Amino acid sequence: MIYDKSDIHNRDMIKKCSHCSTDDDWLPLLRDRSKMTLALHPYCDNCGLVRNVGPDRPKKLGYYVDKLSELERYLKQEDSKGSHNKLTEAQKRLIVKDMKDHEVFNDLYGVMASTQREKFIDTVQKYRPDIEERVIRYHIE
Repeated sequence: MIYDKSDIHNRDMIKKCSHCSTDDDWLPLLRDRSKMTLALHPYCDNCGLVRNVGPDRPKKLGYYVDKLSELERYLKQEDSKGSHNKLTEAQKRLIVKDMKDHEVFNDLYGVMASTQREKFIDTVQKYRPDIEERVIRYHIE
């Protein structure tokens, strides 16, 4: 049974779904806009969410916590140069809490890594708007 994802009740069900994949459908594989190919994509029989099988695979939450630590080390180095740009423990905990609460870091079934990267940047800038996006992006990749 495939649900309409626009229904609020069904969106809550998708978040809680254990994603039981049994069938595959031929769908576009997003590699390059000029070379659109088809590939078998499994989808969830319960909620209808299509699994990401392309090259833009999502990462687990721990990957982004590690990247946050790298960013913290970089900011400490900059702080030693007198720029007062340290990431506090409270800010770090709030960023990790926000990531834990967001579904793109918890349900990796149909998420793309690019979506996770954008959400990571938004979350860091929510608590530290003074850190430029290019600096955060550099430490993600």
